[in-house]
Amino acid sequence: MKSKILFYIIGIISGIILSAIAAILYIDWTFTQPCADPDKPSNVPPAAAYIGGCDGGHWMELVSITDKKVRFRIYRDWNGELLLDADFKYDECAGFRLTSSDWTKHVAFFENYIHIYDHSAGVNCKLRPVYPAYFREK
Repeated sequence: MKSKILFYIIGIISGIILSAIAAILYIDWTFTQPCADPDKPSNVPPAAAYIGGCDGGHWMELVSITDKKVRFRIYRDWNGELLLDADFKYDECAGFRLTSSDWTKHVAFFENYIHIYDHSAGVNCKLRPVYPAYFREK
């Protein structure tokens, strides 16, 4: 009788442990899956790149780049509406500069400023917009 009870207890504990492991693996797999970029609206220029993640982002077009500033056009991800066409200046970037060939690797997101992040290079800084921004008639 005691061995039967012990057998059931071990079975229940093993089942709980295996279920917990399966749940953890499923949750980890679910939240680490890459997501595809959204469809690019027809009014967004072909050169614009999607910067963001599964929870949202923006289409960003690099217009020009110098040592002191970078000009971007930023568009809404869902309808391509132009949000901002402005020069951005480096803020606390300690000499780090974007290039036209690698900017998409370093720009993390846009939220009133452009956040630049590169863990391997130790870069974590911002590009702040210079106002007044460029004006574009519709």
